[in-house]
Amino acid sequence: MVNKISPHSEVPDREPTVLGGIERVIRTCGMSKVLCLGRSSSAHVTALLKHGVDAVGFSESTATAQGAGGQITGGTLSGSVTQLPFQDAEFGTVLIVDCLEYVHAGKVEQALSEIRRVAQRYVWLQVATTAAAQDPARLTVQDRAWWERLCFEAGFRKHPAYYAVNDYESLNSDGASICILLERMPAAAEAAYPLSSLDEERSLHMDMFRDTGTRSDAHVGRYHFASKYIRPGDVVLDAACGLGYGTYTLKGLTAASSFRGIDGSTSAIDYANACYSVDQTITFSEGFLPECLFDIPDNSVDVVVCFETLEHVERPADLLKEFHRILTPGGRIISSVPNDWSDETGEDPNPYHFHVYDISKFTSQMEGCFEIEHLFGQTADRVKLANGRCEWERRPRQLREIGLDETEGVESEWLLAIAAKSPIGGEDVPYVDKGYTSEERVTTGNALAFSRDYENPWLIRSLIALGSRTSNGRLREKWARQTLIKASPDSPDAGAAFCILAYLALNREIVLNDADSEAIKRYIANGQASSNPSVLRWQVSLAYVQGLLSLSVGDRKGAKEYLRWVLDADVASFSVSLLTKPAQAGYLLGLLEAVDGDLAAARQTWRQTAVDVQGAMAQYFSAPHLTPAPFVLRETAAAMLFCGRILAADKHSGSLNSAPAAFFANAANDYLSEIERLTALALKFEYQLVAEARENGRALASQAHQLAEIQEYVVALEQSRNEQKLQMAELRQYISDLEESKSRLTQELQKR
Repeated sequence: MVNKISPHSEVPDREPTVLGGIERVIRTCGMSKVLCLGRSSSAHVTALLKHGVDAVGFSESTATAQGAGGQITGGTLSGSVTQLPFQDAEFGTVLIVDCLEYVHAGKVEQALSEIRRVAQRYVWLQVATTAAAQDPARLTVQDRAWWERLCFEAGFRKHPAYYAVNDYESLNSDGASICILLERMPAAAEAAYPLSSLDEERSLHMDMFRDTGTRSDAHVGRYHFASKYIRPGDVVLDAACGLGYGTYTLKGLTAASSFRGIDGSTSAIDYANACYSVDQTITFSEGFLPECLFDIPDNSVDVVVCFETLEHVERPADLLKEFHRILTPGGRIISSVPNDWSDETGEDPNPYHFHVYDISKFTSQMEGCFEIEHLFGQTADRVKLANGRCEWERRPRQLREIGLDETEGVESEWLLAIAAKSPIGGEDVPYVDKGYTSEERVTTGNALAFSRDYENPWLIRSLIALGSRTSNGRLREKWARQTLIKASPDSPDAGAAFCILAYLALNREIVLNDADSEAIKRYIANGQASSNPSVLRWQVSLAYVQGLLSLSVGDRKGAKEYLRWVLDADVASFSVSLLTKPAQAGYLLGLLEAVDGDLAAARQTWRQTAVDVQGAMAQYFSAPHLTPAPFVLRETAAAMLFCGRILAADKHSGSLNSAPAAFFANAANDYLSEIERLTALALKFEYQLVAEARENGRALASQAHQLAEIQEYVVALEQSRNEQKLQMAELRQYISDLEESKSRLTQELQKR
């Protein structure tokens, strides 16, 4: 019998000890039934039940570890983890914390076999790596590599989200506890491809989901990195996919619509189809690059992933041209090459490599077809020093951005580029919106009418849409100016381009010249007669940002006029998703009026803005069976938060001048202020990190390596100290036994 923990149990629970919290387990493994193993299983069960996840607890009992069966203690079933009283594949996920460390090393393999038997899909394994003083003592204390090898031998592989839980650089040292996120191998795949069979092609192919160490981390970590640049609905091609683990990683981490892996090895494709072709959205086929691409239609792929491939083909420039042909306008290529793996002869000793790449050659080839968005350097465990002496040095895992103006002196094991096919000129390519359903497009209306309203709708994802557009400001400026040359001056395309330039200027990334400023003013003034709804969308955004730009140069009168323009516009006729702009404009305009001495006008502005925004939302949401795109609800939620801020400002307006701290504490006491604060902190940290990485990259890497060595030394010292403690305890027990024996002998001698 399995006894489920009640969230109202009178038995006091230990605090959950999952690294990152129980929510992280749910976000990576889902909400299927969970078996919690370990000393904290009761607390984990309670936490999961509170989140709506069915969960069962089981703890290792030293009293029953030697026998079969188990007992109920504190509402949790206990017994031996080597003989679990559950059915095969009963649990979607097995959560293991504070458990296997207390199993003898010789029985860990048996325990993992049992865990695999009851696990349907996922295992979250968390183990301690130090022999700290415990009661009872930890019986098996090993590092990550040891545990991972046993897990792979037991029929598990890495979970696609392994590197979401384990940051790439954090793997340089184990720490006191480690998390190993696993997925059960399909039974047929494991039977066809036991772990030993992979050694035959290890020199060319290896399933890095079933391998441990720096090389595995580097290869899979690249795919995790690439997943951040894939948009919802994208069609993804993994060129030279090898055994398919990378393509599968992308499927597990993104909302792309389809994934295709191509490789020239028959055995690799057979393996990929057996192990990773889990449904119709992910396929694998054999073919040599670039010839295998010839049957792929023009402008049909959204993302090409091409890791460590260019050096393997005789004419990489021709391959890049083919990638450019099949990519949609604004589509991305994510590529990597070894960074100068040449020996003293200047050649790469790897017999499969036709070319030696450095940063200059790599960027030059990429720029022949694409616009580079970002460049990164990745290291697994060594780098070639940039001293021209062909010297290599051990370095820890590292993934850092490289400035696009850096052309030499880069010390990393690989170079990674995120590049794009320019969206400029894409107006002749039929636009397909893959990120939204037809129902979402109908319900959302004008906000998704890209193909209807824009001359070049491909601009949206590359230049405009937050979360999918390029984060390279210089590239956004370039594409915006190219758009202004090609687009009609009163088109939504021109309005979007002007808005990009205006926000870049607001963030002090560029300076608007007089011609730009005058053109923006004309667009705002002249577009009112347009029958194109998306023109109004950009007029409103431009008027708002122009108000902010006016404030930034001290033109309060001009700022008020632009903010009033936003409030007077019929924003809801475009979409409720644009209501954030009048809500923001109304709050700011009211503040300006209040501090300029017209509190009555400020309160009128605030109240009217709140009424207008809430009224527009009420009308929209009164329609039955609404299924808008998710971003619409997020935007309207933000607008409602601003309405709350507006009404709070009106309520506490009397304290704005007399007690400003009290006013803003009440007016801005909402989620928006917290989001703004955290965003500012995140940006500040990001800028600091990039600056430090560029200026002190090598020093930081060296320090990280030294720190890793120190941490290893400390762990070794701690382990040695604990071993000595155990030896001392054994010695004390031995002395005690001797004393007891001496006492008995003395008593016997006295009796004689």
